Amino acid sequence: MANTILFRNGCLIDPATHSETIADLWVADGKIVAIDDRPEGFEAAEEIDCSDCLIAPGFIDLCTVLREPGYSHKGSLQSELSAAVKGGFTQVCVPPDSDPILDTRSVAEWLYGQAQHLAKAQVLPIGALTQHLAGLQLAEMAALKEAGCVAVSQAYHPIFNTQLLYRALQYAATQNLLVIHYPIDPWWQDKAYVHAGKENLTLGLAGMPVCAEVSEIARVLALLPETGARVHFSRLSSARAVELIADAKARGLAVSADVAIHHLFLTETSHHHFAGYRMQPPLRSEADRDALRQGVISGTIDAICSAHEPHEADALLAPLARTPAGVSAIELVWPLLVQLHSELNLSWCQCLNLVTSAPARILGLNHGHLSVGKNADLTLLSPAASWKVNADTLVSQGKNTPFFGQEVNGQVRATYMQGRSVFHVSL
Repeated sequence: MANTILFRNGCLIDPATHSETIADLWVADGKIVAIDDRPEGFEAAEEIDCSDCLIAPGFIDLCTVLREPGYSHKGSLQSELSAAVKGGFTQVCVPPDSDPILDTRSVAEWLYGQAQHLAKAQVLPIGALTQHLAGLQLAEMAALKEAGCVAVSQAYHPIFNTQLLYRALQYAATQNLLVIHYPIDPWWQDKAYVHAGKENLTLGLAGMPVCAEVSEIARVLALLPETGARVHFSRLSSARAVELIADAKARGLAVSADVAIHHLFLTETSHHHFAGYRMQPPLRSEADRDALRQGVISGTIDAICSAHEPHEADALLAPLARTPAGVSAIELVWPLLVQLHSELNLSWCQCLNLVTSAPARILGLNHGHLSVGKNADLTLLSPAASWKVNADTLVSQGKNTPFFGQEVNGQVRATYMQGRSVFHVSL
């Protein structure tokens, strides 16, 4: 055996089989070849003591904005994929609203090829649902799928024409392509900046009501029975949205949903403490935040995404209404999961399922497992280690996080892609 590693005495967390066990894990040639018992003839070229670590499948993110191509002043493939592996992510889904738009085979292949060259996290391109994301003509979804796109989406670009949306869902269904939908009514988009509640009046800013989210979810749900499409609703923000998804699942519709990690912690009042951080969708009420948490516990919300969107420092100097939406988040998912584990009394399997086997199931990928024969895409996690969130500890080119300056518990100690170390700290 070549390229052999023994991970000794780790707490193996396999959300796919709901198992937590202390065991040795044996890797050769990028594959898991044994768990607990030494395989015959195995000689470890490297042994790693994991007695103070959890060992989990590599994280999978359903929404990571890499900023390239087109916006390299905000981030680069090098910086953001480095941030991804530091955060424990081995696969990241990239939305199509780059420049050029990810609506052709050539752009998808360029993105995938550049990521392969950097040899960090694997990029999973999400193709455009319509040409140029203009909402006027369908994109060539068959070609995008052949080029490696795992799903199609409009990102936050609206389709006003419901008939065209109906045809787009039909086309995606014929290609067995997942449609990822960010539910905001187009007439509210870019015209409101915070949640429409008591706080938007205090801030003196136009508010986005919950109906802007739920009306768009309802519109898409109405089309599903006649199109046969699979739709994943990304970045839910409200209690009523959780109710709609629960009802749709009860009716047997092919839907799933995720929530951005920061929406499980921050609320509309956070703007008083984190001035300059605008979210899309907006941070909502405490009751909405609590309903999102309950949606995670119940399984109505299937997964958590980072919704990572790095920005340059100058972008946050304008008043809130003129700042771009989004935060740098991918390096903070594990510390926030540690906090969620404590606050919601979730097991490690439940927490890690949200960023491993659940997103893999949503995307139809054979990943998110710790079992013999699978790729050794692994992350070694310390729940107890603490670190301070600042410019020196964040790898992302974007330092735009409302958690900046805070001390957090939970550190990714190492990340492996097919048995190859792509990130590590001293073990």
